[in-house]
Amino acid sequence: MVCALCIGLTLSVQADSIFDNSVNDLLTRFDPGTQEVGDEILLDGTARYLTNFSFEFWGTNTASPSNTSFAGDVQARVRFYENTGAPFNGYATPASTPFFDSGWFDVGAPTSRSTLNFFEGSDFPAGGLLIPSSDITWSVQFEGMEATDSVGVDIYSPPVVGHDYPDYWENDGGWVLLTNTVPMDFAAKMDASQTVPEPSAVALSLLGGLGLLGLGYRLRRTR
Repeated sequence: MVCALCIGLTLSVQADSIFDNSVNDLLTRFDPGTQEVGDEILLDGTARYLTNFSFEFWGTNTASPSNTSFAGDVQARVRFYENTGAPFNGYATPASTPFFDSGWFDVGAPTSRSTLNFFEGSDFPAGGLLIPSSDITWSVQFEGMEATDSVGVDIYSPPVVGHDYPDYWENDGGWVLLTNTVPMDFAAKMDASQTVPEPSAVALSLLGGLGLLGLGYRLRRTR
């Protein structure tokens, strides 16, 4: 019954793709150093409870022949912002406070290409993280690198779901908008649900049954 309850509680969770920039690889790598850099994107559809987010990154250590470990304690941090800040050259900057902040977490070992994944129920609230706008900036920042370490993000363009602007934001004590010779669209994907999932009818029935069983057990105990 417990297994059936768990299945019933998850049956109603459905996610739509609202952004996907993981198909058109430009074979370009971006090394932002320790600066926070942000990619402003436009989300597709109407689902806005974020259930899954992932992005591609790379890392190297030239001092390690086997490239199996960084020289430093490399960490990363991901943030999501509404674009409601003071204008820069006529464009609204990311807000002063993010609506999501992962905090610092370990990156692990160097990699030619890997994906970092975030999920509802562990990284985001159960049922998904509410995205308050269709125009947002997601940012990444790395720290802890030693002189021989490099780490950054892969550049893809154009996205197959949603829209990505060709420039990027950099936070150096204030947000500035920068460009490059290629579209600076960071490789990432987002899935979201329409609403916070509610327990299915099966799950509610099972919860009611468990309640009755518990009541019967208490009644037997009090006789």
